[in-house]
Amino acid sequence: MLENKRLWAAVAAVIVLLAAGWWMFGRSGGDSGEIVIETEAAATGDVRRIVAASGAVRALVTVEVGSQLSGQIAELMADYNDTVEAGQVIARLDPQTFETRVREAEASRATAAASLELQQASLARVQANLREAQLEYDRMVTLHDRGTVAQSALDTAETTLAAAQAELGVARAQITNARAVLAQRDATLEGARIDLERTTIRAPINGVVVDRAVDVGQTVAASLSAPVLFTIAQDLGQVQIDAQVDEADIGQIRQGQAVRFTVDAHPDTELTGQVEQIRLAPQTLNNVVTYTVVVSAANPGQRLLPGMTANMDIITGERSGVLTVGNGALRFRPSPALESRARPLQAPTPGGGQRGGPPQGGGQNPMARMAEELGMSESQQEQARSVFMQAMGRARAAAQAGGEFDRDGLQAEIARGMEAILDADQLTRYREMMREMRDTRAATLWVEMADGTLEERRVRLGISDSQTTEVVGGDLEVGEAVVTRAREVRE
Repeated sequence: MLENKRLWAAVAAVIVLLAAGWWMFGRSGGDSGEIVIETEAAATGDVRRIVAASGAVRALVTVEVGSQLSGQIAELMADYNDTVEAGQVIARLDPQTFETRVREAEASRATAAASLELQQASLARVQANLREAQLEYDRMVTLHDRGTVAQSALDTAETTLAAAQAELGVARAQITNARAVLAQRDATLEGARIDLERTTIRAPINGVVVDRAVDVGQTVAASLSAPVLFTIAQDLGQVQIDAQVDEADIGQIRQGQAVRFTVDAHPDTELTGQVEQIRLAPQTLNNVVTYTVVVSAANPGQRLLPGMTANMDIITGERSGVLTVGNGALRFRPSPALESRARPLQAPTPGGGQRGGPPQGGGQNPMARMAEELGMSESQQEQARSVFMQAMGRARAAAQAGGEFDRDGLQAEIARGMEAILDADQLTRYREMMREMRDTRAATLWVEMADGTLEERRVRLGISDSQTTEVVGGDLEVGEAVVTRAREVRE
């Protein structure tokens, strides 16, 4: 019985192995399934490249209104959501302490003013004594010259005159001191009046009260910093959004770019704005570096409230009516099963074309395209050709000598040459063209021909969104069947 069981187990194992082998090898050992080529026609369309970000809505100008003085809140004349104007009284501190200081300063000022008057009267008395001493001295000099008075009498008159002159100097110094004391008392009085005025809190700008931090009877203490009483937003008809953009995307952001965004409170309403500023200060959180992009936007009906989160798309590139292909076409490469049907691109012919003919679609001669877009004259075109050929010749010679191809240096040399040829408007358009060329990249596409073969095409790509990519140049025409995928279908 034991031997029979082992025999049946061995037979079952063989059957399982045979079945697995048929499944793995028998099914695939015959003809392979049909390869289905999926294509998508190159078409004219619109492409929009975006950078997604989010940020908090806030007013363009928000002012925190504080108190420079310590004291008790006596009155509040503004509340949440109140509209206020610049200079409007919105709160008052208890003024009693500061009124007392003003009266004290006024009394001190009056004392100083009386002291000044006293010194001025003293000066008048000293001046009268000086005049009398001067007259007496003059008489003594005349009588001494006649010999009718002794020398001692003249000396006494001279001493009296000198003493009167010294008293005049003292009186004038005392007046100067009294005036300085009076000025000091005036400043103290002015400071006390300013503090009394500061017990009245006024709105510094026109706006809306978005926060009130105090109540009547509350004591505020101004020590190292002014306590905040109110927060006023200047104009909620215009708002600002501080969006955080990842360092990988910040290079695409430019001032003036359009922005479209929504907020959770109004998910069906799409609002627009534009990039106002890219702040250079980086922020690092969990090893992720972001930069603040400031976006300004209109706020019709004031539906956007401070603090709301805006989910935005920053439009970094937008093209309308351009040649486009599906993004799947950029990833397709013929598999070994399609090698017999694939026709790779041949090397360029001496005439500059490919596959024995000139490029089609976006393959216009670069010099001709530049001349057309810049409106260059025949003379300018000849000079430009000379600049390009000389720069390319030097770059080719450097490469043949074993050096590296310096693309940046070549572009800089050509740019210097073009600056001497083009006028101001042409130069501006030329720089825009060069910037567009720097923003493009080379790629390879495969087109299914009428006979079923796959033909390789070289193109230059522009901006891309989640579905399509712009084709800015190369050998591709509208309507051609661009391969996006190849899959095997088994019967």
